[in-house]
Amino acid sequence: MSAAGNTNVSSAGNTSLNARYKSKLNMDSALIALMLSLLYGVQLFLVYSVFSATKPVLLEFSGLIPVYLLFVGLMFFIETVGCLKVRQSIKQHMHEFRYYD
Repeated sequence: MSAAGNTNVSSAGNTSLNARYKSKLNMDSALIALMLSLLYGVQLFLVYSVFSATKPVLLEFSGLIPVYLLFVGLMFFIETVGCLKVRQSIKQHMHEFRYYD
């Protein structure tokens, strides 16, 4: 009977631990989203600054606009993939490395 009681206690402990880890993972996810949004904001400001500074050149050579847009799109894509990989890595290894203990 005590073995069953211990199983219930360890099961309740695992449930509590999983709930705590899920809560902490959600907070880390929010931090990653905040970091990504700040990064997007700064980069959009830089893109605006570059576009406004190079406006005369862009009007003369209109073929540069798609190159700028491709570069900006690649920057945003790579950063988004990187942040998603960080979150996935935290989620995958959080129990193994005991991040939140």
